[in-house]
Amino acid sequence: MATESPAPLNIHIYTDPEFRQSKDFADERVLSILAEFTGLSSRVALSFSHDEATLDAALAEAEVLILVGALDIADVAARAPKLRWIHITSAGVDRIPLNRLPADVLVTNAKGNHEARTREFSMTALLMLNNRLPDFVTQQIQRHWEQTAIEPIDGKTVVILGMGALGSAAAEAAKRLNLKVIGVSRSGREHALADASLPQSRLREALAEADFLLITLPLTAETRHAVGEAELAALPARAGVINIGRGPVLDVEALAKRLEAGQLRGAVLDVFPEEPLPADSPYWRTRNLIVTPHSGLYDADYVPRCLRFFFANVARYLDGEPLQNRVDTALGY
Repeated sequence: MATESPAPLNIHIYTDPEFRQSKDFADERVLSILAEFTGLSSRVALSFSHDEATLDAALAEAEVLILVGALDIADVAARAPKLRWIHITSAGVDRIPLNRLPADVLVTNAKGNHEARTREFSMTALLMLNNRLPDFVTQQIQRHWEQTAIEPIDGKTVVILGMGALGSAAAEAAKRLNLKVIGVSRSGREHALADASLPQSRLREALAEADFLLITLPLTAETRHAVGEAELAALPARAGVINIGRGPVLDVEALAKRLEAGQLRGAVLDVFPEEPLPADSPYWRTRNLIVTPHSGLYDADYVPRCLRFFFANVARYLDGEPLQNRVDTALGY
């Protein structure tokens, strides 16, 4: 007697139409990446939605949900009774309300997908600050010529706030520049690439030594405004600030005030509390601030790499193996 094949795994992909990367996750592209995995197509059933009405109908049957962008999903247990796994196509998971998910729903993310760009952009931003590029951009706008002597970056100190995947990649970049690295994390656990490791409770102590502060923290209830007015005041006037984590981790208004007052040397911000940055935002014109449009860690191969990681995880799921990149929903990363 022929053995009945198991029903295919029902996977639904929701693409937020407002999300900047949505066009890169086109249905055809997802299907072409799936086709690279021999034998997997017959074991899964893929469906797609680009609006919440279509999504709502699909949730009734979905066991796996991929989220591209944001979704304020509510009543998950009732709307998606078969849901067992949500995969988020970014490293940050703050675009969905984790606290509303049933305890038996697994969450994974794209942690580790940014490492090459993190090394490159971190090195670029550190060199920009050391070489006074924010200063010179401001002078150019003002049509002001002021020759400045610049000291080498070798031997200076960077405080990296957040020593996860992004922080580790940033520390690699810093070491290539022969910087002293002070790693600050929630636990303060020792890190192989840090000359000193401190818990976040000692952040201000670390900042007093900094030539550069490089922020890589995810956004959680604990990290919102982790770098506020008091932390910025702890930095020496010679210091520069880089944020490649999440915008609301840094009090940008307090930073802008210190930049305008000449109390900090400069800043390179790739993320902001409101994105896209509105045309009337004062931060476009803030003295010694370089704005990059959340592009520092995003590269041309990001989407294929992200999808290949996901489908490899699907194979693990179907074979009863542990998923990689599990998110601790209580901690938010």
